[in-house]
Amino acid sequence: MSWIIYTSNRMEKGQWILAAICAAFGITALMMGISDNITAIALLMISIACIVVIWVWKWRSARKFWIMLGAALLSFPVGVFLHNLFYALEELSSGIPILSGISGFISVIFFLVSVLGAGPTAVVALIGGIFTSWQGMTGLTGVNRSYRRFKQSHQISFKDLLRLVNLARLSASGANLQPLKYILSFTEEQNGLIFPTLSWAGYLKDWAGPVEGEKPSAYIIVLGDTVIGNSFQYDTGIACQSILLGAAERGLGGCLIGSIKKEKLRENLSIPEEYEILLVIALGKPAEKVVVEELAPEGDVKYWRDEKDIHHVPKRGLGELILDL
Repeated sequence: MSWIIYTSNRMEKGQWILAAICAAFGITALMMGISDNITAIALLMISIACIVVIWVWKWRSARKFWIMLGAALLSFPVGVFLHNLFYALEELSSGIPILSGISGFISVIFFLVSVLGAGPTAVVALIGGIFTSWQGMTGLTGVNRSYRRFKQSHQISFKDLLRLVNLARLSASGANLQPLKYILSFTEEQNGLIFPTLSWAGYLKDWAGPVEGEKPSAYIIVLGDTVIGNSFQYDTGIACQSILLGAAERGLGGCLIGSIKKEKLRENLSIPEEYEILLVIALGKPAEKVVVEELAPEGDVKYWRDEKDIHHVPKRGLGELILDL
């Protein structure tokens, strides 16, 4: 029950509108009766499509949509086959009421999956895949904000972190020295050793940082190997941006944290002295909305939160950035 309340509090206005349409169309279809009623079936399929859109609302990865499209297309023939199989079993077991009833119920489920579920899901997946592919880097950059509150219960695996660091590995490096090293943390125990060493949101003086339930699910600690080099700033920026864009593509969010109690972190994780602690990337499923605001000339660059707890980030306009010399 608490999960439902938490999820509903995080739904956006568009999702609530779709939920209302879904309920209205779904109830109308059931009242009309969907057996051989084309209008009712169409309404129910729209209702199902709304449910799918609500579910994938924050997806930014075209790959996810293409996988969902493949699964939806595959579910149709599989669902039809299993529907016919259990329908036949229902007919054969007509003398055994319990077995016949169970078989009939399962056959109806597979009918709904194949006929009513697969179509709307495939359409949503196709549109979503085309849209996210069309947006490309612009879309990813737009959602790649600094998130400071997360759905702590959403787990991030070691494999997920490896994929993100691999993006950094493939990125450019000054003189190709590749001096960066990484510590990956995704367990509750290790995360607990990292969190107290971090400071959050310097502009928000009345906010001490994420509370329990909103803390990051994982961290990537970026280190500079002083045996290889002694200048890391360019590599660090390139690598971290690659990691955060990769996280955004997977529906995750992150925050680059430079305000670190470095000696305490070194002690907690037994980090050898030859590795300089550069940044900590906090990662998780975003649990807050971040919007970009146009920064007026001579305006304040400080980010802020409104009465609805929406995080606002002022950005200078292109006209202010481009110099006509």
